[in-house]
Amino acid sequence: MALKPTRKRIRTYGCVSPAKLSGGYHRVKSDDRYHSWRWTKESKAFREEHPLCAECLKKGLLVPSKVVDHIIPVAICEDFWDQDNWQSLCAKCNADKGNRDKTIITKIRNERIQKNNRTFS
Repeated sequence: MALKPTRKRIRTYGCVSPAKLSGGYHRVKSDDRYHSWRWTKESKAFREEHPLCAECLKKGLLVPSKVVDHIIPVAICEDFWDQDNWQSLCAKCNADKGNRDKTIITKIRNERIQKNNRTFS
C-alpha cells in the first residue's frame, strides 16, 4: 500500500532558493549564443569537419566528438565566433576541460578583482 507523504512540499515560485541564501553552489547561466541557430549550425558543421575528439586523439584514441568547445574559454578570450579557438570534444573530455576552465576563470576573475581593489585603495 502506498503511503501518503508526511510533509507537503511548499512551492516558492519566484523566491530565492535556500542554496543561494546559504552560499551553496550556484550554476551560472550559459551564454545565450550557445542557444542560437547560428551556433547550432556552425558547431554542427565544425563537428562534421572534425569528427574525432581532439583530446582523445592526442592520447591515440579514436572517439567520436559530441560537442564543440572553446580552447580558451569565452570568459577570457571574448571572441565567441573565432573558429581557430574551437575544438571538437567527446562528452567526457568536455566535462573534464570544463572543470579545469572553471578554476582558471575563477582565478583570473579573483586576480582582476584584487588588482581593481589595489588601484582604488
